[in-house]
Amino acid sequence: MDSPILTALANHLWQSTLFAMIAGGLTLLLRENSARVRYSLWLAASAKFLVPFALLSAVGAHIPWPLGPARTGLSALSFAGQMATQFSQFGGGAAAALAQAAHVDTERESVAIAIGAVWTLGTLMVGARWFFRWLLVHRSLRESTESRLAFVIPVRSSLSQLEPGVVGVLHPVLVLPRDMEQRLTAEEMHAVLAHERCHVAWRDNLAAALHMLVEALFWFHPLIWWLGTRLVAERERACDEQVLADGHPREIYAEGILKVCEHYLEARLACVAGVGGANLRQRIEAILKAKLIERLSGARKLVLALAAGAALALPIAVGVLTAPHVRAQEGAPTTDEPQFRNVSVRLAPADPGILIKFSYGGRFHYRTLRQFISDAYGVADSQIVGRDWTKESGYDITADSPPVPPFDPKYAVMIRALLAKRFGLVVRRERRQMDGYVLRISPGGSKLTPRGVDREWIRFTSGFIDAKSSSLGFLTTFLRHALVAPVVDRTGLRGSYDYKVTWNRPLAASPVEPTAVAKALEDQLGLQLEARRLTVEVINVLSLKSPKETVTGEAAALNQVAQLTAARR
Repeated sequence: MDSPILTALANHLWQSTLFAMIAGGLTLLLRENSARVRYSLWLAASAKFLVPFALLSAVGAHIPWPLGPARTGLSALSFAGQMATQFSQFGGGAAAALAQAAHVDTERESVAIAIGAVWTLGTLMVGARWFFRWLLVHRSLRESTESRLAFVIPVRSSLSQLEPGVVGVLHPVLVLPRDMEQRLTAEEMHAVLAHERCHVAWRDNLAAALHMLVEALFWFHPLIWWLGTRLVAERERACDEQVLADGHPREIYAEGILKVCEHYLEARLACVAGVGGANLRQRIEAILKAKLIERLSGARKLVLALAAGAALALPIAVGVLTAPHVRAQEGAPTTDEPQFRNVSVRLAPADPGILIKFSYGGRFHYRTLRQFISDAYGVADSQIVGRDWTKESGYDITADSPPVPPFDPKYAVMIRALLAKRFGLVVRRERRQMDGYVLRISPGGSKLTPRGVDREWIRFTSGFIDAKSSSLGFLTTFLRHALVAPVVDRTGLRGSYDYKVTWNRPLAASPVEPTAVAKALEDQLGLQLEARRLTVEVINVLSLKSPKETVTGEAAALNQVAQLTAARR
């Protein structure tokens, strides 16, 4: 369990709470209308706890939107996106307070485990309470016999003293006390059965089971239990209204309910829909009063439709407007800043693999296109997603490069500008969980040698690093490429250091062994490399130009493609 999970949970809780409060406000507006309408609003508020807005926002984030906030400046759309971002971050104080207890560092893990244990214990206790109540209902059902009473679902007769109720969700049956026909008159019996018929028609047991799941998962939230009482109250009142609308006399129906409550026990399980439940006195008063139920006016229907549409559209719009659909030239250099000039792009031969041959300072650097993009954004190759990289073309790039070392932040900006202009790279920044590594100071302490401000000097291959007056930023970047996984620096070390580390590789072409690298870092530098599940930024590649569009000149592109095709044959 880590802080992003708890942060998301905290955001989900306050958003669902706000949704329930809005639903409550609508029920006040509709207090003169049918109880079934109010019941539907409370049920929607309950279901919202099972559907995070973040899920709908994630759907919106994957909707293509070529003119996103990053490209529309201060337009109305950009302003709306900024407002949506602020809305999605509202309540961050509460989220941070909850998330603080589950920091991924080891000193916080005990707190995170305790939170998980308390939540699990609470869920089990709620489930156990319902299980024991269900045993009574199940015993009554098991000891029952088939009844010949005509009804919309099978009817069973029981010797138990439980009130009549609909039992089951997928295949419901009506369980009636065996002596019920002797205690109620024929008209009272018909009215009570009409009540149960409403529960069956509206599938109230399924809705109740849904809310029971919400109660089990969010047992610690007082609003959840209050929602449960409102659901039962409006459910029973809705059935009462329908029974009276079907023409059953008020006094006879009320008398039938009173007799049932007098002689039989309530099941006390929301997913067993009976006649009792809610505030009996208020129900009887409402039944006996000849209160006129208003039909929904056109204006109120419009309000409900707009509210329902907003509940779905708003989080999706947040995802669309706040998704970081950015072009690779984000942070591109201006004319006064260093940039590559006289750039020429050609297709590379197929034999060396998918490589980029890039001229810099009289030397050649060979990178895959994926590595080239990872350098531009300072992430591991595995954090560049969205394409099948084995099918990408290789390129031979030549350019005049200014005297900017590859470890300077300006160099990454230059690469992004090149990728955007010549390769048409469009990306989206996302957060995902991936297997990676955390770099820490080992318990024995760091063995790095501090170095003052001096000329940075670095030599490296796939088996060693030798650095003078260099920060740990390069070490972290190198480890990302070598291990093909995210690496997060949590050493807390700043400034420049001299360091050298080597590890054994049986074969020069063999992949780097993480255990060998970890041992070398701890023995030689006093740094610990710990494998962890991390939430990291990934660069989702949305678009790249085709080789025909990328290489210099259309004629040259066609010529290169023809040569490659002939070579492969």
